[in-house]
Amino acid sequence: MTAGGKAHRTIRFSLVAVVAAVSVLAATAPGYPDTATTPPLYLGLDSYLHWDKLPYLELGDRVGGQSSADPGGSNTDNVNTFGPSPLGGRVLLDQAGPGVVTFMRSQEEIGGPWAIRNPLFLAPVKPADLGQTNPTTSPASKFPYPLSFTTGQSQGSSIVATSIPYASTMQYMSSAANGNFYAMYRKLPVDVPLPTQTDATASQVATLLKSAGTDIAPQNIPTQQGSVALPTANAPVQVASIDGPSQLRAIKFHVPYGQKVRFGNSRLQIYWDGETTPSVDAPIKYLTGDGAGVYQPAGRQLVAGLPANITSDGSTYMDYSLYWPMPFGSNARIVVVPSAAMDPVSWSVRYEPFTDPLSWVGKFHANYVDVPNPTAGQDMTFLDYQGSGKLVGTVINFGSIGATLEGDPHIYLDGSKTPQIAVTGTEEWGMGGDYWHNGVQTSLPMAGLPSSTNNPAGSDIDGAAEYRFLISDSIPFNNHLTVNWEHGVVNDNAQRYKATMLWYGTPTPTAVRTDQVSPGSPGYQSPSDQLSSLTAAYEQTVQSPLITNTVAQMTTSSTLTMAINSANAGAYLRRTLNSCVPNQRANVFVDGQPAGTWYNAGVSRKTGYDGHDRCWRDDDFPLPKSLTAGKTSITIRLDNDTLNQPSRIWTASTYQLFSFG
Repeated sequence: MTAGGKAHRTIRFSLVAVVAAVSVLAATAPGYPDTATTPPLYLGLDSYLHWDKLPYLELGDRVGGQSSADPGGSNTDNVNTFGPSPLGGRVLLDQAGPGVVTFMRSQEEIGGPWAIRNPLFLAPVKPADLGQTNPTTSPASKFPYPLSFTTGQSQGSSIVATSIPYASTMQYMSSAANGNFYAMYRKLPVDVPLPTQTDATASQVATLLKSAGTDIAPQNIPTQQGSVALPTANAPVQVASIDGPSQLRAIKFHVPYGQKVRFGNSRLQIYWDGETTPSVDAPIKYLTGDGAGVYQPAGRQLVAGLPANITSDGSTYMDYSLYWPMPFGSNARIVVVPSAAMDPVSWSVRYEPFTDPLSWVGKFHANYVDVPNPTAGQDMTFLDYQGSGKLVGTVINFGSIGATLEGDPHIYLDGSKTPQIAVTGTEEWGMGGDYWHNGVQTSLPMAGLPSSTNNPAGSDIDGAAEYRFLISDSIPFNNHLTVNWEHGVVNDNAQRYKATMLWYGTPTPTAVRTDQVSPGSPGYQSPSDQLSSLTAAYEQTVQSPLITNTVAQMTTSSTLTMAINSANAGAYLRRTLNSCVPNQRANVFVDGQPAGTWYNAGVSRKTGYDGHDRCWRDDDFPLPKSLTAGKTSITIRLDNDTLNQPSRIWTASTYQLFSFG
């Protein structure tokens, strides 16, 4: 029975059945991309099984997110989200495929039970289905731990962290009003096969994630090791120099327990291929997942993360370990800058030959930002990088548990003025809820609150900090990445922030804009357009300036003739639209061939915290390489899909075409 008392007939499917049903629809799609010239895509759970390929640049797909965060920039949760669901609650995620959901989070058990909806069925998801440590049925059908988490495991969140491919439609629905929901997903071109996932795959990945907190790097590969003296504060000391082409698989420091704090505050620098400025330059404790106090908690390791961890016996040593795969060409130079004089520490570095083209990968990067006085009303910027790559981790010290955690992450990709990822709060990003049940420290394979202001008396206290690592839900970008962060409810908290961002990057863009058209410009035809002036602001931020531009409302079809790079590996079309017109949907054709459905689930007019209507949005749609390769120009037709909604309207102010390659 639903919360409203009405029974709904559902057909129960395991997650495997969901995946199998949608995978069949894409089974005949051609392989993509052409791995003779571009790196392969590892999507869904497959990304864990090939996690040594995490540095690969991604060409062809686009990252997106949907959340209940107030698009007007306030802290008022949008409980309506994308409309009512047949369960009696709300539609929390509403997307047209093909694609892969990589992460979904709900506050506590609010809105449960939930359901995954494809066109033909509902697959129920009950709170008891999550975090199964000993599934009674096949692992995938019960969302095994740690591919999902209960509120007790995460300290406040109901989380589905497995991957769910979908061919045509994906909806995630609640049975009651939900709060603080967000999801992340990949949008795929129609010629990209969906990843095939089985019970065996889910079991393999769950086993890998359960090994978090241990040494997960290959053992039988070349190793350098030794002991390094650190006699002088702030004096850089070279630890190792390794020739390539190679890929680092483990960097480990074995530190006397009495020096754990001083070493954790020391900086690790890594110089790739003769750099004069290090690509990695951050405190060692941040790099390994702890941005706050260094101590040994009772009953667990400090950071039991998969790609990085901090472990100890609590009395004689503390180990700081990094397992991110780090490819390089000619040389890797590893340097420690001690925070204070200390006795020698032991180290080891393991690495393996790297035989793939270096043009396929981004180098590993880490930066450290200290914001002692955040500017009122404005997001902080933790990273602004021109180039292509992939965001894979954040470690953020937010001062103390409290209202500052209401600040939302805003992640912008490739020049979009709308954040592709907008999360409902800082602890939600760290997989917690209700401030991790008011400060209960926890360390999960990919996120946690390992240390805080409530460390035991006599232990190191340096504020409170969370970590979030990203593999299947990593965030690729193709020419620009900006990571902005709110501080408090409406950027009104003055606490000091310190942060380290972890990413792979190369200054070479992998997508460039090749054309732009607007209503009335050459290359644009749309006989049914009704043009009007729209004065509004972009969504999500606390303060957003008003922008006036012409927007077209289309009821039939629009045709765009646009230039494209003939050497492209696919493309994507970016549209600036009026998002205050709800549920816009169009079928896309490239040179007369179907290229998928473009859908923008929406709500009615939104008033921002600053009083500005928040109607402008940028949204991306991937175009298949099979329809774009070798061409210098393509004709894109957008047919307004009015089959189930005759009054549907499609809006656009500008279209921009970007070529991958």
